[in-house]
Amino acid sequence: MRVEFHRIALVTLCAGIVGCAQQTIHPTSPDASTPIGAVRTQSGAADFSLPAGLSLAEDPVSTLVRPQISNDLSVTIDPQRIYTLPELIDIAQRNKPATRAAWLRAREAALAVDVVEATYLPQLSANVLAGFATTSQFESAIPELGIGTGRLTATGHQVVPNLAVEWLLFDFGTRDAALEIAKQASIGSNIAFHGVHQRVIFEVSEAYFQLSAARAETHIVRERLEDAHTLRRIAEGRLKEGLAIRVEVAQARQLEAQAQFDLTLAESREDKTRAALMHAMGLSPTTSIQVADLADRRLPKEVPMPLDELIGASLAQRPDIQAALTQVRAARSEVDLVASASRPKIAAVAQVGRAIGGFSLHDSRFGERASMNRSLDEAMAGIVFTMPLFDGGRRQTRHAQARMQAEAAEQDLLEIRNLAAQEIVDAYSLLHSSLAAYTASGPLLEAGRETYETALGLYENGLASMAEVSQSKIALNDARLLQAQAFADTFAAATGLAFATGRLTSRDVPARL
Repeated sequence: MRVEFHRIALVTLCAGIVGCAQQTIHPTSPDASTPIGAVRTQSGAADFSLPAGLSLAEDPVSTLVRPQISNDLSVTIDPQRIYTLPELIDIAQRNKPATRAAWLRAREAALAVDVVEATYLPQLSANVLAGFATTSQFESAIPELGIGTGRLTATGHQVVPNLAVEWLLFDFGTRDAALEIAKQASIGSNIAFHGVHQRVIFEVSEAYFQLSAARAETHIVRERLEDAHTLRRIAEGRLKEGLAIRVEVAQARQLEAQAQFDLTLAESREDKTRAALMHAMGLSPTTSIQVADLADRRLPKEVPMPLDELIGASLAQRPDIQAALTQVRAARSEVDLVASASRPKIAAVAQVGRAIGGFSLHDSRFGERASMNRSLDEAMAGIVFTMPLFDGGRRQTRHAQARMQAEAAEQDLLEIRNLAAQEIVDAYSLLHSSLAAYTASGPLLEAGRETYETALGLYENGLASMAEVSQSKIALNDARLLQAQAFADTFAAATGLAFATGRLTSRDVPARL
């Protein structure tokens, strides 16, 4: 009765353990185009900003959120629709392979946390031991009884099924350190997931602004070609009236041919920048899509704040710095994990089962066989204490390695912070110079336009040469191209600064710059 009671108790315990294990792992999350926590802006755009105020002394994520991706990655492009920059970014975030890859890494890291958490639960296993054995030995004769020599053969078979449970009760920090490492890896993967989305926003925005500049160049060069047609007709008319010489007509035709050549190059550059935008969006270069123009946008008037304040406020928002912080925390936990390998472990073990078998004896001297079958219940429970004593110095060496890795991670963090600060300085300076260049392009364009109109009027009245008109027209076109490029470059620089400072967190940000 006692054995039967033990069997029932152990089986009940094992069933309860399985139930606990099934209720422990329950990952939930948004899809791949949605940030961790499903945070959105007022317009409904996904907000990929990171926790502010992150430092070595605090943990920015108390509850890990497991991201889950949508299986529908198809993106339908309406060829009749004109897509704005936020809409282009939204397409890229849903279609770019890099966002899916980042989600998969975040998902894998989240599942790794579940794996470590499972080590806190008892481990249940079903085991079956089956075997067969036979022995045979020579037996001497018994003359007194008239029995000769022979062999005594013993055979047996046994099957022992059982349920075994092992529960690690105390490991003095091993599982805690392993869990912290897994959590930091998951946090880092989630941060990287946000960082990939921020980079996609930046790449699409930059490609969009470059396409806008290329389209403006094509438009300007096409107008230049039309003006060249006009100049050629004027020169030919003046030649017929005897007011011009053939050299002037040749110069006008040369200007026309040069404009045609420049238009071919401009259209090629526009096609190239369009293909770059399609690549940034994860679409085929041959995708037919209409892109909204940048011309109606207003430029940023000034750099947001003083450089020192901008650097101080931005470092904690950058994904690469926060990811480096998780590496530091994980490396420190690795030191604790290695140190715990020298500590004892205490585990509870138990098993319940039944031994089923049979045995037989055969003595050739008598020609008789005896057999016996048996079935016995088995149950046991106990405590296992394990203490590592000697491993040839492996633990000490591993501990030294872990400390060095932790120190290296801290130095990597400092290097990333310095690099981030330099990137902010460069982006800040680029925005400042781009704004200055655009401001300077205004007077240059006005002067070029005035010079060309004056030269053209003088030429029509025979007071200027075709060479002077050509030079003034080239200078005017150059001024228009410089202003168009400076216009796009300023938006690209503002986007670059937002990216460098960790503020490029949603599709709405480039539209507000």
